[in-house]
Amino acid sequence: MNIIDLIRVRNKVLGYIMPEHIARSNAKIFLTPRKFKLKSWELEAEKQATRKAFGDGLSAAVWGNGEKKVLVVHGWESRATQMYNFVQPLLSKGYSVIAIDAPLHGKSKGHESNPLAFSRAIEAANEAFGPFDGAIGHSMGAASLSIAMEAGVRFGRTVLISSPANIYRVLLAFARFMGLSEKCQHRFVRNIEKSVGRPAKELDVARVFSEIKPEALLVHADDDLEIPFHSMREIAKSHSEIKTFNAAGLGHRKILRDKHLAELVADYIISGEVKHESEKAQNDGEKDVA
Repeated sequence: MNIIDLIRVRNKVLGYIMPEHIARSNAKIFLTPRKFKLKSWELEAEKQATRKAFGDGLSAAVWGNGEKKVLVVHGWESRATQMYNFVQPLLSKGYSVIAIDAPLHGKSKGHESNPLAFSRAIEAANEAFGPFDGAIGHSMGAASLSIAMEAGVRFGRTVLISSPANIYRVLLAFARFMGLSEKCQHRFVRNIEKSVGRPAKELDVARVFSEIKPEALLVHADDDLEIPFHSMREIAKSHSEIKTFNAAGLGHRKILRDKHLAELVADYIISGEVKHESEKAQNDGEKDVA
């Protein structure tokens, strides 16, 4: 039995006796990002980057010096270098790429990390390095781009990869996964909301897109086990000009390492068109470009 299984058993047993304590402890787990050792290819990516400080103790990896700039935002428990696959296709077209480390991630400091903290870091990056001609975000980083849009930041063409449609449902899914009772689930969400400073239901990508109607491409894999594929469909309904692409078979993590997908994303940022399929999608006989 691994550590997560032990925590789930503990949550199920103690959740009925001490629901508030269990809700608080799981909120702390959710809001405390783990850090992992950089992989060899990330070390090489880091060597190619120029590190720049911005905001309040934040760090960005900058590649290239082109006048046109693209902002890149990683997901939860990730870092700027893990998004490096999307950098080279843009550099080859004369763009510069600014990939931020969110608060408490990578080389960035901070007091807290959550979707709103990610969004504030994006706003700070816009002030320091913007305006941007495009933006790419993965998972929580993708959702946080929409929160920054709601705050008034504009990015040009935007690509959301594996984005949740609504943070509230992400929280409930995590609570259920951790074995929390229904009573604990609601307390857990309230604890998260207290830390974030906004109701979770307000952090809704589909709602923001329906109001702002950005030029955007949604990329999601139909076998994503962390953020359900239907999240893309839900966001896509927000307005008719959104393009979608099923990166079939690439899951939630492999999607960041597919070279063909990186080229597709760069093509979209540059031209606004989805020009070709990823190799994985071709092999699976699945085309989902709208």
